[in-house]
Amino acid sequence: MAKSTVPPHRLSPASKAMVRKVLAFIRKHDNFLVSGHVRSDGDALGSQLAFHFLLKKLGKKSHVVCDHGALPDYRFLPGSDTVGAGPEDLKKGYSAVFTFDSGSWERLERISAALPRKELTVVNVDHHASNERFGDVNWVDPTFSACGEMVWELVKAAGVKPDKNIATCVYTTIVTDTGRFSFSNTTTETHLNAAELLQHGVRPGEIHAALFRQKTKEQLAFLAEVLRRIRLTDDGKVGWIVISKELVEKTGFPPGDTQEYIDQVKSIKGVRVAILLKETDEPGKVKVSWRTDAGIDGIVLASKYGGGGHPRASGATFRGTIEEAEKVIVDETVAFVAGAST
Repeated sequence: MAKSTVPPHRLSPASKAMVRKVLAFIRKHDNFLVSGHVRSDGDALGSQLAFHFLLKKLGKKSHVVCDHGALPDYRFLPGSDTVGAGPEDLKKGYSAVFTFDSGSWERLERISAALPRKELTVVNVDHHASNERFGDVNWVDPTFSACGEMVWELVKAAGVKPDKNIATCVYTTIVTDTGRFSFSNTTTETHLNAAELLQHGVRPGEIHAALFRQKTKEQLAFLAEVLRRIRLTDDGKVGWIVISKELVEKTGFPPGDTQEYIDQVKSIKGVRVAILLKETDEPGKVKVSWRTDAGIDGIVLASKYGGGGHPRASGATFRGTIEEAEKVIVDETVAFVAGAST
């Protein structure tokens, strides 16, 4: 029997060059703000915290602030108790800003709005193909399954000793953004990185338990209510749910990361596109997410409303009422799926 060998890591020449460039930039500055998109999910927050720990190992000042701070689902992450939640938590004297997993500057919402953009150097690190390249330095590579993997490349190239804090944060980014290694963005590199992280103290069972086995009765009651409200087109190819302020008030439960709910819709046999529409606290503003089958590019659906993401997972903001959003978005999606099927 031939001896099996572990495949070597493959990093594009462009990303190798960007790793060197970003590390050189870090060494020239001392005081960093680290942020990510509003209501940072597992990839965004995990990336921010892993990078924060890297900066600390390099002897730099680092401060993590993202709009709404660390959501309850991710407060098991090391360092999450130090994350600022709004403009009031910003400090003075930042020499640079690093953003992670954010397709645009505006995705930082209240944080970006409160910063003097022209006075700051922004480094934009992201794996979304639709990224607007809004930084003064842009490292955007859609071949990574999670933004946290890009941080992991920085850690390995920086000459520091990885520890369990960094490894736990990066592993969480991978688990959440690959749907527990089930999405189409899961690659050989994904598994190689996961294997490396296990060598630095990661305990997969503990992370999976923290992410997926800590539901409260209130969360389950809210999920049950959401499941009852799933709607399907007559042919069953498009499914959607609406999370309105009325639903939140009725249940008394504010949903955090809503990926679980849209994944439930996408899990229905025959559904090619799942949609989640969530009414925000800001009047006339509805968050929309799409999950699609291969051959249906969600970025196209989201780009009409200034959104983006990945071909299989995208999002945008609709301006209008929740009722208007449901009608317009569902109709547009149905037409798009019909066009993709011809």
